[in-house]
Amino acid sequence: MKVTEHSGGGQFGRTAVQGKRFSVIMGAGFVLGCILVILCRQKLLQDISLLDVDSLYLVRDSLIEGKSYFFYLLPRRVFAFGAFVLLWWYGVGSPGLKLGGFLMGVEAGIWLQACVEQYHLKGVLLWVFLYIPYIFFYLGAILCGLMFCQTSGDMYEKRRAIRERPGFALAAIVLFLTGLYLESTVHPVWLKNFLSVF
Repeated sequence: MKVTEHSGGGQFGRTAVQGKRFSVIMGAGFVLGCILVILCRQKLLQDISLLDVDSLYLVRDSLIEGKSYFFYLLPRRVFAFGAFVLLWWYGVGSPGLKLGGFLMGVEAGIWLQACVEQYHLKGVLLWVFLYIPYIFFYLGAILCGLMFCQTSGDMYEKRRAIRERPGFALAAIVLFLTGLYLESTVHPVWLKNFLSVF
């Protein structure tokens, strides 16, 4: 019994370490994204007109919500989510998820810096509305996936991990689907209302 408790403690300890490493990697991507916008300010903000007023009006007028947007996003998000699963299943495991977190950080950094460059402090609010509320559920799904990524052995070990910890797999799926639902229904309404008064 003591051995089991010790193993469980070790498992949660490894999970905490994985979570911290993931946060650091994602933060590094975020900083890199900000730096990229600063270095390429002329190209992104003037030549491409990233997030200028005309672009925001176009986004506001073209936003849709409901079933049509859900089914538009579904294959794209499933592809990304499925890629993480395949990376883990065939042995890449934790590095694959961390790469995904790094790229998410880069994207978030690019958008934040672009928002701030274009609209200053008001741009921070715009950046928040670009991600709220669905991003937290996607991040939760990835973090649940990190629980499984600690199992990097053969197929038998991975199947056993799923049998022994089905809650993590179920939580990852539920969080992913919730994020997809919010992104396709709630988020467009919030963003459209915000851009109407922005």
